[in-house]
Amino acid sequence: MKRVITANTIKQAAAAGKKQLYAPLKETIITPEARTVASQLGVELLEFSLATPQGQPIDENLVRQVMEQVMKNLPPSKQNYQKIKSVVIEVLTAYLKKNS
Repeated sequence: MKRVITANTIKQAAAAGKKQLYAPLKETIITPEARTVASQLGVELLEFSLATPQGQPIDENLVRQVMEQVMKNLPPSKQNYQKIKSVVIEVLTAYLKKNS
């Protein structure tokens, strides 16, 4: 079942001080109003699809957990979502290759 991100979801996240929400493409539906409210409130929607370059699926929950922990432990000036995502997927891809 997909998770729906609504304008209320964004408002609650902003009220809680969150600046980013993870939104895996296969697991999430984002309403148009949510996108507008996110833009207005400065909440970044981190949308991503997870697969290795060879097309192998990667466990999105695992990637999200790793990324959340990394982001939480970095100062804001070092939180580069795209770079972190790239490194996490690279490491998991190498792991999957090694263990397949």
